[in-house]
Amino acid sequence: MTTPAEILRGAQTVVLHDWPSQEVPDELVAAGLDVAYQGGPDPDDLYVTRLVDGRPDTRKAGTLPQSADVIYSHRPIEEMPRLLEEAQALGARVLWHQSGVDGHGGKDPRGVHLDDQEAGERARLAADAGVQLVTEPYIVDAAREARK
Repeated sequence: MTTPAEILRGAQTVVLHDWPSQEVPDELVAAGLDVAYQGGPDPDDLYVTRLVDGRPDTRKAGTLPQSADVIYSHRPIEEMPRLLEEAQALGARVLWHQSGVDGHGGKDPRGVHLDDQEAGERARLAADAGVQLVTEPYIVDAAREARK
């Protein structure tokens, strides 16, 4: 089975849909990934940050990339069908969803908890779409591991 760090090592582009802190895009870029994200209120406020000569370089792209390897979401789980559609359209093989909830139901930016029924239902939806669902570990931890 492929580990989360291996998923990131094998990826080139990650599309972010919200993130709990700046460390998410920073660590993904530091791991050598191109990171695409919505950076403002207008539909064309789409940016890509990547390493250029060892330094983060951000450019306005205006559109999503033509393809991506991973879709990362820190959005309500109810948005998963839309995110799976995007993953399919971009050819992404992984939807990485972080719930922002800890094991006690409290808010936690690093939280990855889904109850068993919800986790099973979401894994089935992803599998039906041909996309691997990753819910843990916290993506920052996997990005740090991928850099080793």
